[in-house]
Amino acid sequence: MRIHLLFSLALLAGVSAASAQQCATQVAVNAFNSQTKTFVYGLTPADFKASFGHAPLEISAVTPVFRNRVLVLLDAGANPGSQALSQMAELVEDAPPGMPVAFGIFGRHAIFTRAFTRNPDLLRAGIDRVIAQAGALQPGDSLARSLHEALELFGTHQPGDTILLVSSGAERESKRSMRELQKEFRRRGTRLQLLMGLWPAPASAHTQVAQLFSGWNAAESFSSRLIDLANSTGGVLMGFMNEDWLHAASSGYMLSVLEPAGMNKPQPWTLQIRDAGNDVPPADLFYPAQLVPCSAPLVAELPGKTKPRP
Repeated sequence: MRIHLLFSLALLAGVSAASAQQCATQVAVNAFNSQTKTFVYGLTPADFKASFGHAPLEISAVTPVFRNRVLVLLDAGANPGSQALSQMAELVEDAPPGMPVAFGIFGRHAIFTRAFTRNPDLLRAGIDRVIAQAGALQPGDSLARSLHEALELFGTHQPGDTILLVSSGAERESKRSMRELQKEFRRRGTRLQLLMGLWPAPASAHTQVAQLFSGWNAAESFSSRLIDLANSTGGVLMGFMNEDWLHAASSGYMLSVLEPAGMNKPQPWTLQIRDAGNDVPPADLFYPAQLVPCSAPLVAELPGKTKPRP
């Protein structure tokens, strides 16, 4: 009897130790009503069903994506005028207090603010400096290189890191460049959200762009490969850049997914909404195609070690 009791205690101790060593990886997930294309609110861990192959995954927590780091990157390849750039910059300057924001513009090369900041005065000064330098941008398109540089600006990964790419949707990258981008976004765990840029901008970008989701059906004008890249990171084409840009940058849920034992590299996984009757509507989920281990910090590696321009 005593031997059996000691064995049971040892077994329980082993289970407890294994549980203590199990870590949770943080995953940003977008959830939209399949019919209305609006956000689905109020989801809990019990509403999600995750699996790793045939093995179920435990979701320990679900919280809104909130005050995550956001890099707003404008594509100047379509030659927007200074007025359009200024209007887009004004939208970014309206970032809520507490949200770390950085800003960049790219043509043939990219220019960025120096760092993420929660200070509205520093953000405004940084954006003004980038806008002033934008006149020297040569026409062209360096999408892949600029996105690599944007990833480097984040440094060590933090849950919810998001690049908000405002673009006309043009993309002329090679298959190899797009594959490398997908690998880098996957390794970093960073999300790519897409918004359509209005080149040239209307007289008032605040009032003449109706709703954020008015561009849902405008995906046809976007590169399908660029949309596929965003979808693979858990992002999606959200609509037009307007005063609701924050909803695209901080949309969705942050899931805490307990890492399966022995996982040491990114692996494909599946995420679904459980059939819970009328309480949860049918939803389209956008989540990273592969689950990234949480056991080591993720730092961007830019080929050639090229640094973003100040």
